[in-house]
Amino acid sequence: MEPKKLAMIFAITVLLPLCIGLFVDALYSEPKYEDYCNQSFYPEYKPAIPNVTCPDFSMTAEYQDCINKHGNPIFRYDENNCQIFYGCDICPVTYEKVMSEYNRNLFFILAPIALIFIILGIFLAIEYLGAGFMFGGLILLFYATLRYFSDMSKLLRAIVILVELLIIIYIGYKKIDKKSKNSKRKKRK
Repeated sequence: MEPKKLAMIFAITVLLPLCIGLFVDALYSEPKYEDYCNQSFYPEYKPAIPNVTCPDFSMTAEYQDCINKHGNPIFRYDENNCQIFYGCDICPVTYEKVMSEYNRNLFFILAPIALIFIILGIFLAIEYLGAGFMFGGLILLFYATLRYFSDMSKLLRAIVILVELLIIIYIGYKKIDKKSKNSKRKKRK
């Protein structure tokens, strides 16, 4: 294949998913950690006063409830500089839930767009443009899957990877195998 065509394939492969990703990000922004969690989490440390026995806050029901919710315990200091349980910060749990929903939605936005580009690449008459669209669509599909993969159930992971594998096999059959058969027929003539 000519260097110019290879360069076009490479450019489309890189720029297509980048363009779609930036466009989707402009319309559907990723949640920011700062919007859910306060950065000033820990109070300033104060050393305990000598000969003062501080109560064990880890045995309180509130503290254990906070730990069970996967929250971060918030402490304050009493007049003896002993840490006391003040509250429970569950912002990381909330943020994780919002990010999980965002990644799921991103997958369901990007995966169909990627499939459209892959199909377009299969049927595009200009071979090098079709290859660029297919590779760009595959990268976009891989990115969408990667974003949502850790939040998928085990069964859904297996199904998604199977579907993507079948797409790759179909592309190989439709694009590569048929092309090599056509070129063998032309050589025989």
